[in-house]
Amino acid sequence: MEEMYCALRGRLPAKLVALLNIQNFRSDNTLRCVASVEMLTPVNSGGLSDLHGLVTVRMREDMRGFIIVDIGRILRLARRIAEEDRCWLVNSRIDPRTFNNLY
Repeated sequence: MEEMYCALRGRLPAKLVALLNIQNFRSDNTLRCVASVEMLTPVNSGGLSDLHGLVTVRMREDMRGFIIVDIGRILRLARRIAEEDRCWLVNSRIDPRTFNNLY
């Protein structure tokens, strides 16, 4: 739901671990493209920090954070800026298409 996680608008950032192709040889020989990701947890329910105006996320302490998802569920790139050990600032405002353009 878009109301969840405040500034993240219902979306949780994740750390990409691996991209995989899985082929089902037993039935119809279909190929699925999946990603292994480590889900991150928003600090302060995903609210923006008063200090820098960005969302802080941290690594999960349990193993439930590692999941396999279809790559079609990955929406876009988010820049992670190291803040402290196992914590990052998430900057999703940078448009990757214009990041390297000079004006």
